[in-house]
Amino acid sequence: MMDVNKVYKKYYKNNLWIIAGLYLIGLLVVQLTQQTAYINLLTISAVYSLITSSIYGGAWKAIASQSPTVMNNFYLAGSGFRMLLAFLTVVVYAIVVKERAMVIGFVVIFMIFYLVLLAFDTVYFYKVEKNNKINN
Repeated sequence: MMDVNKVYKKYYKNNLWIIAGLYLIGLLVVQLTQQTAYINLLTISAVYSLITSSIYGGAWKAIASQSPTVMNNFYLAGSGFRMLLAFLTVVVYAIVVKERAMVIGFVVIFMIFYLVLLAFDTVYFYKVEKNNKINN
């Protein structure tokens, strides 16, 4: 049987490190290119990533401990919800800012955060589920 709290804490810690790393790399690029307007884009992307990862991780923890048989449905619904929320975030940013160059910059930065964390989630939870099946 897997320790849900241990898996959740490791997931959350790794997410924090990935988000912090992406943010610091982004700040380095901003510093090198002197595009200080991109700091806001980085911050929005990092905050979005922190919030959605926290909610996703908390929901995973609750469902894994309460109803582990529906985890496949959770992964599908969770990914779909995060994709919808990401799309809405980009649309709201585009409506608020309206400047094409800034919107494109935001989409690029936002998608880097989104895709890196999506890849991490996929690999991490694949390993968790694989280890859980081996141990059961």
